[in-house]
Amino acid sequence: MRFAGAVMRIFSYLFHAFLAFFLFGVSMLALLNGTHNLKMSMLPWEGKSLTFWMLALGLFGLASVWLAVRGTLRILLLVWSVAVVLVLLRGYIFSAYHFRTFGSFLNAIWFILAAVLAALGSWLRYREPVNHPL
Repeated sequence: MRFAGAVMRIFSYLFHAFLAFFLFGVSMLALLNGTHNLKMSMLPWEGKSLTFWMLALGLFGLASVWLAVRGTLRILLLVWSVAVVLVLLRGYIFSAYHFRTFGSFLNAIWFILAAVLAALGSWLRYREPVNHPL
């Protein structure tokens, strides 16, 4: 059981680190180009506000992963994880977002399931004793 918990925690770190790097990187590209024409219709923002929200969320995600790995403020990773799941559910399932193909629908479902699994891993990290290394 401890091995499965460690694997889930590591998956959570990697999933959220990659997601945060993606958000940060795309927003930085948009900022450096000076064009705010990002289109991510599953997110509730658009234009310039989408760029800045992605930048802020990317930084928050990176900080929450870093702090959880270090063992301080582990609740931030849990909050970030739950927020990611809620935004994905709202954006893909409970909105007017439409999928062009069945494959894109399956990709969204897999993405949501991975986010739920990562949220469970962050919950395990939150629950463990403070002096535990992973």
